[in-house]
Parts: sequence; structure tokens; C-alpha cells
Amino acid sequence: MINPLNPPLTYKPKQHQSWDNIHGSSLGLILSQVAQNTPFIVITPDLLSAQSLMDEIQFYAPTDLLHFPDWETLPYDLFSPHQDIISERLSTLYKLPTIEHGVLCVPINTLMQRLARSC
Repeated sequence: MINPLNPPLTYKPKQHQSWDNIHGSSLGLILSQVAQNTPFIVITPDLLSAQSLMDEIQFYAPTDLLHFPDWETLPYDLFSPHQDIISERLSTLYKLPTIEHGVLCVPINTLMQRLARSC
């Protein structure tokens, strides 16, 4: 069983860490402890679980939380996403290279969308 107050951590580059059989809001507690030491990405199945997890992490330990919101539009819609969504996405992308600890919480559908690449 995992001790939520002292989660097992690995700091090897390009290696993923997973925990099983975590109940209730203990995942938020574990992630808030991990976020004190290193930056990492949490991929959630949907937008609601991403927001819930971000609230739990913020409750246990206020830390750097980055949110990469969904466009909330379909690919062939004739209207643009809301300007607040665009500015939050740009702000998150701007902050990513400089963070030393914290959490980026992203739903899987948002993660699968293509991004423009700068040269």
C-alpha cells in the first residue's frame, strides 16, 4: 500500500510513474506532495476529472498548477474559441519551459489536439 504522505518517486528522465488502488482524494494528496519536488504532467480521461483533480491538489498544497484548457469547439466550427481560453493556453505554453515544480493537468482529448510549432 502506498503511503500518501511519502509517495514513491522516481526522477529518471522520460520514465513514467503510476500508482494503483488509490481511493478518494488521496490521489490529490499524493500529487500535491510530488509537485513540491518536480514538474510533471497528469493526463485525465475527461475535463471534469481534470478540474476535480486540480481542485484536490490545490486543497492539499497550494502549488503551481497549470491548466491547458480544451478549445470547446469542434474542428470545423465557423467560430473561434473564446479569447479567455486562447489566452490561458498561450500563458501555459509560455510558462512550461521555466517551471521547476508543479503540475500540468490535461484531459486526453485536449492533449491529442495539434499545436503550432515555432522554429
